Amino acid sequence: SLLLHLPKGQSYARINSYFPPLPAVTVCARIQWHQEHNHVSTIFSYAAPVLINEFQLRGQTKGEGRPVLLALIVQGHHQPYKASFPNDGEWHHVCVSWRSGDMLWVIHVDGERKDFGSVTGAQRNIHGDGIFIIGQDQDSFGGNFTEPFVGNLTDLNVWNEMLDDKQLWVLKVCQPLLNIETLFMTKLNVSSVFNHHPW
Repeated sequence: SLLLHLPKGQSYARINSYFPPLPAVTVCARIQWHQEHNHVSTIFSYAAPVLINEFQLRGQTKGEGRPVLLALIVQGHHQPYKASFPNDGEWHHVCVSWRSGDMLWVIHVDGERKDFGSVTGAQRNIHGDGIFIIGQDQDSFGGNFTEPFVGNLTDLNVWNEMLDDKQLWVLKVCQPLLNIETLFMTKLNVSSVFNHHPW
């Protein structure tokens, strides 16, 4: 898999793929958080032309030695910082899922369900024709970055369905999913890697 080393505030990568409207989605990645970075960080952001904060995963720490807290933004609704992993410099497998049928969202960390809830508002798909950025938020469509991720990231994949707990555990232990089509894999189609340094 492609490994992205995102060492400072202007580093990011843009996924060079078309995203259709999504009635459900799962995004997984392996993350190594920079232990000294204690600001709000954006692990990935998906912005649509009609709504910038369409789908986004954020993390933050509240001091040295404190865990990394994760929060999901879905269709502009910011969920609480609750799911977490230790800020220990190790690799952690993080997956976020959502579906439009009941507006359920779920965060898994290292194969375990850590937080879930339902998004309020009208049921609809995630808008298509968007821009997916790794390592930065988008305060405008495809730009105006202010909350960078600092650390390393690899094995990012996107599926156009909500994977279940068993499937996410299989991914955590690095086994392939059978009969599941991946919408996007980082090793196949990433472009515009800025300030990208080899591991």
